[in-house]
Amino acid sequence: MKNKRKTIKGSQPTPTPTPIPLDPNDLAPECIFVEKVYDWVFFANKYENKNFIPDEDCRAAVAAALAAGQRVEVRCSADVDDVQSSATILENGNPGLVMIVWTVPVDVTILVNGAAVCTFTVRTQFTDEIVLCVPEGITEDNIRLRAYQVICQTSGGVLMGPDPFGPMIPLRVVLCKDVQVHYPVKLEVLAKFCFPRPNNLKPRKPKLQCDLNLLEFPPQCPSLFPVDNCECQATAITRGAATEALIGAGADAVDVTGTSNIRAEICQECSLGDSTFSYSFDDTEFDGPTPTPTQPDFSFTYTPKSFRLVECEEDYLVAYGSGIRNWDGLKESLNFELYIYSEDYIEGEGFQLILRDMSTNAVVFDSGFVEAAVNFEECDTFADLLEDIDD
Repeated sequence: MKNKRKTIKGSQPTPTPTPIPLDPNDLAPECIFVEKVYDWVFFANKYENKNFIPDEDCRAAVAAALAAGQRVEVRCSADVDDVQSSATILENGNPGLVMIVWTVPVDVTILVNGAAVCTFTVRTQFTDEIVLCVPEGITEDNIRLRAYQVICQTSGGVLMGPDPFGPMIPLRVVLCKDVQVHYPVKLEVLAKFCFPRPNNLKPRKPKLQCDLNLLEFPPQCPSLFPVDNCECQATAITRGAATEALIGAGADAVDVTGTSNIRAEICQECSLGDSTFSYSFDDTEFDGPTPTPTQPDFSFTYTPKSFRLVECEEDYLVAYGSGIRNWDGLKESLNFELYIYSEDYIEGEGFQLILRDMSTNAVVFDSGFVEAAVNFEECDTFADLLEDIDD
C-alpha cells in the first residue's frame, strides 16, 4: 500500500506564464530556382566498317602472318570517358532540329598466335540529326550530351585488303547515349524522379541492346533521410505549479506533494529534431532543517538527451525518449513519456511527465496532470496535401 504524504506547504505557484510561441513549418507554396528539362532522349548508334592498319610495320607483319596461315586475332576496347561530342541547332522550335557529332576513339590490338604485334587507335564518328524541343532562347549551351556506354566488337578476323591498303580490320561499335535540353527557370512544384522518353520522332529502326540499368539513380535512404515531419507540435511552460506526484516503483511507491517547473518545446517547426524540455520537481513538505534519513527530500531535475518518437492525438501529444535525472547529486538514466494536453483536453491545458526504469520499464515517477500554459497545433504534412488533391 502506498504511503500518503502531507499536503503542500511552502511557496505557492506564481501566476501562469505566457505560453511559448510555436514555430510552424506547414506546407506552403515555395518558389525554387532549378534547371528545367525541356526534352530528354535516349538512343543508340551502330558503326560498322573495315579499317586500315595505320602502322606500316604492323601491316607487313599481319600480311606475312596471314600468308603463312598463322592465327591472327583482333581485340578492341573503348572508354566512354574518351567520347567527344558537339551539338549544333539547325532549327529552333517545338519541335526543332539538332545535329550532333560523336567521336569515339577505339583501341585495336592485333595478336599473332596469341602474342600482341601492335596496337593502334581508330576514331569512329557518329552524326545524328534528331528532333528535340529547342524553342527560341535555347542555345547549344543548353544541350547536354552524354555517352554512357560503348560496346566494341570485331566482326570476324583480319581481312586481306587490296593494295596499297593491305590487311583490313572489320570493326563494330555501338554507342549508347542520351541528350537533354536544360534551361534555368523558377518553378513551384511537387516532384519525383523522371526518366527519358523514347526517341520516337524518327523513322523506326531496329533496337540496339544497351544496359538501361546505367540510367538508374542511386538508391535513396528513406530510413535515414529525409525524416518524417511530426503530425503535431506543442509547447508547455509553468513555474511552481502544484503537483501530486507518485515516486518509486511497486510497493515502495509513495505519493509526494510538491511543485513542478517545466519549459517544453516539442516538434518546433514540425521537426522531431527540434524538440527539447527541462523539468524540475520540488518536494515542498519540509519547511525546516534538512530532512532526516527517514524523511527523504524527493526534489530532482530531469534533462532529456534524445527524442525517439512523438505520437499525436486530437487534443494532446506524447513524446518518448531518454534522459538523465539528477537526484541529490545522483545521476541515473531514465526513459520518459511527456504528455502535453491542449485546452480541448477534458482537464484543460497541462502536462504529465512519466519516468521509467530503462531495464524493467517500471514507472519510478509520475507527475500526474499538472496545469501549464500550452500551445498545441496540428502540422500540415505531404500526406495531408495529397489527400486534399485526391478529394
